[in-house]
Amino acid sequence: MHNAEQNISILIAAGGTGGDLFPAIAIAEELQTMLPRLTIHYTGSPDRIESRYLPRNGFAFTPMKSLRGFRGLSSSILQLPFVLIKAILEARAIVQQYKPSCIICGGNYISLPVGLYAILSGIPLIIIEPNVKPGKTNALLGKYASIIIIAFEETKSMYRSLFGKMPFDNMKHCGNPLRSAFVKNIPSREEGAKAFNLDPSKTTLFVFGGSLGARSINQSLIKMIDRLSEKGIQILWQTGTEFTINRDLPEHVHVMQFIDDMPSAYASADLVICRAGGGTVAELAVCGKPAILIPLPGASNNEQALNAETLHHHGAALVLEDGALNTELEYAIELLLGNTERLKEMGEHAIKYGKPHAAQEAAQLIMPYLIQTND
Repeated sequence: MHNAEQNISILIAAGGTGGDLFPAIAIAEELQTMLPRLTIHYTGSPDRIESRYLPRNGFAFTPMKSLRGFRGLSSSILQLPFVLIKAILEARAIVQQYKPSCIICGGNYISLPVGLYAILSGIPLIIIEPNVKPGKTNALLGKYASIIIIAFEETKSMYRSLFGKMPFDNMKHCGNPLRSAFVKNIPSREEGAKAFNLDPSKTTLFVFGGSLGARSINQSLIKMIDRLSEKGIQILWQTGTEFTINRDLPEHVHVMQFIDDMPSAYASADLVICRAGGGTVAELAVCGKPAILIPLPGASNNEQALNAETLHHHGAALVLEDGALNTELEYAIELLLGNTERLKEMGEHAIKYGKPHAAQEAAQLIMPYLIQTND
């Protein structure tokens, strides 16, 4: 048993964005807990988040040089076949080196060549779909996957609309996998406030737009920040690294370019304003936080609008269009923060929708593909 277990490995192709990378890491960490001798190897683009985050945090990572500048199925039709063939050959070399029992693809075009090689070589393929509507890559690979781990129940009907009446028994609704360090360390409101030197007695608004920020959200907030402060509202504001504030701010506005301790940030807040990526929606639900969601406009797959609508449907969020921020955001903030009973109900609806054990459930589904080598 132990000798066979020592040779068990998985290959994970994920990245492009944190929303595609972090669910894969969360599942991998649960698998490592279940099989301590499991070898986990990552691959992806040499110029996206995975190339920076994975090596810096001690994960084994091999970049696929052919993916530099690659933009997936939206690439030029003339260029696409040549890039894919080169990338599939590169994927083959990585697979032959690590001999994985299965391959996990985290969505996004980053995982396309590795997923195609898994299909061609007969290696079990596991797909993670973090959004309501499958992206182009997952829609293409999904037909051939052993398991599709879906974050939203509504994804089943989306796949059926893509592939007709084809049955999808391999689709498993686990929720969006969050890392155990997040799920197990959700602090109290007071602890959250203390982490950022906030006043726990004040009504608190947490605003963020991802690591790069969200310019439209930031610009809208700057226009109303004095009025919100006059009403006694405390603001924790992650601006992102690409937004500069060229003015003095009221006393109870706490600005940070980037926040590592998201559980504390959520915990400190009475209301959250943010985008609607699959991971963000999952975090809000697990933390039980009411939110105003502003889907990223112009996304090719409209995935954030669909993610946001799902949380709204469950009574946990309001949804505003990006173009309506200057006319509607301030009113929406005051409407919700002035109604503590509604905020409480939204938080309760969020908790009911949350899936804190998604990563463990997904890992349990993948386990048979790893331990079958011991049979």
